[in-house]
Amino acid sequence: MQNKKNILVIDDEPDIRDLLKDHLEDNNFTVNVVDDGAEALEFMERNIPDLVITDLLLPGEHGIDLIKIIKEKFFLPVIVISGIYRTKEVTHVIKEDLIEAFFEKPLNLDTMLEKINLILNG
Repeated sequence: MQNKKNILVIDDEPDIRDLLKDHLEDNNFTVNVVDDGAEALEFMERNIPDLVITDLLLPGEHGIDLIKIIKEKFFLPVIVISGIYRTKEVTHVIKEDLIEAFFEKPLNLDTMLEKINLILNG
């Protein structure tokens, strides 16, 4: 049996964290959740996930700065979610190949799940 893929969700909204955790665990992923960038980096020092899903507006460090650190230090695929920013506002991040996908809130969980599977399974 194949090992479950591990996903780290970074979002300061408990409802979003719970929604993603429940949906992804229902689809056979192992999910850890944290609510800010510092906690995420601390977590990744101990447990490297297979994929990171992060909001852009986080307490402390901005999501884009966090993504750059994740890419430079851990070389992980990153999916961005945001209710404030829109696709056109993060186009530069997408063009710089810093993220694998962007989803606006409210999230389409089925579309996101398809993208996650594509990223993790080729």
